[in-house]
Amino acid sequence: MTPKELLEHIQSGPDEIELDFALCFRPRSRSNEYDDFNDLLQALRSNQTIRVVECHSHKSLGITESEWCRLLLAFASILCLKNLVVAWENGSLDFHPLQVIAESVDSASSLEELFIASFGSDPADPIGEVTLAQSLRHHGTLKDLNLWARTQTTTRIPLIIEAAVSSSSVRRVVCMNQTLSPQDIRSLVRSPSLKELKLEGSVDSWLVVAEEIRNGRFHLEELALTRTLISCTLATTEALKAMIAALGCDSSLRKLVLGSTTGFTDQMGVALAKALTVNTTLREIHLSSAYKTVDGLESERPLDHLDVASYKAFALMAKTNTAITMGLPLLKSDASDETRMQRDRLHIEGFMNEAGRGRLVTSSTTTRTEWVNALDILNDSTAEEDGPEFHLSCLYSMLQLNPSIFLGDFTAPAAGAPSV
Repeated sequence: MTPKELLEHIQSGPDEIELDFALCFRPRSRSNEYDDFNDLLQALRSNQTIRVVECHSHKSLGITESEWCRLLLAFASILCLKNLVVAWENGSLDFHPLQVIAESVDSASSLEELFIASFGSDPADPIGEVTLAQSLRHHGTLKDLNLWARTQTTTRIPLIIEAAVSSSSVRRVVCMNQTLSPQDIRSLVRSPSLKELKLEGSVDSWLVVAEEIRNGRFHLEELALTRTLISCTLATTEALKAMIAALGCDSSLRKLVLGSTTGFTDQMGVALAKALTVNTTLREIHLSSAYKTVDGLESERPLDHLDVASYKAFALMAKTNTAITMGLPLLKSDASDETRMQRDRLHIEGFMNEAGRGRLVTSSTTTRTEWVNALDILNDSTAEEDGPEFHLSCLYSMLQLNPSIFLGDFTAPAAGAPSV
């Protein structure tokens, strides 16, 4: 896209704009009636439609450090801006990217989501870090803060974490490939204002989170823990055991994602099912087998040691704890027929929970319409690739709970009646 085409695109009133390509600005001259760069800035400042902006680093855009700073501030001046994604790289000694990002946050008064991608290296912009922390702390509308680094950094992240925790508006924080101390993690999970946290790091972070849950100092509603380790070690095993044990006494979490769960054994699966049976607040749990390879690529593999005992325990848990749904990773290719049958059973129990089984069987005042609506939800939720047999199994299992749905003498099951 040429600068002229970019200008015309902005003037056409788009909802979002993504700058991830080299820009070739030309100054105004006899042969060029456009002052490309300044015309672009003016168009951005007067724009009233753009809500989402993605701006890559000055090196990626092929512009000077000064032009990048002016461009970012122009983006921040857009009245409707809600989501800002900005990537930065190191430059000259006079280049302070984080300070410019801080000024942009101050200018974007309606900003709700901020994603900062660091392609720099330490030391980067220490003054800018302080300024950015102050801007985040005092911003009134920012809800979502996402910090990503290309490589593990030692940037003074505690300043940013402290700002997010003390902010009156930030509700979600994502830290990927960042170096977080145990105290940073404790501050995040203890925050009474934060609702959601996603962390990528070592197993030490899992141990800290587990400790905070056991001690009753954990206040988050949604948590995602991923890590870059892809080999099973004693530390990995201990971290998984600690998290499973902590779930039995948690009273805050509603959604949990455990990523790259290398070392998850069949025995751990059974222990997790027991913990989830007594957990009354968790509504979703996902065991992800996705992991990051040494070259930074995303991959996924089955949990080789998750077998019949785990899936059977999970299915029984979902039948008892009807408020929870469970997401599982790939099934290993050589899984036995019994393992596949138990996993399908869990799948059915999960669909029934999603359709509202728990509410239907615990209330004596549910109507036929509510039961039929649940069947409709179940009918729509099963995927075509599951096959007609699986589809019918889901519907049949729900009908078993109350066969009178299609009879003239419909009656709701007694409150607290056991699932079939």
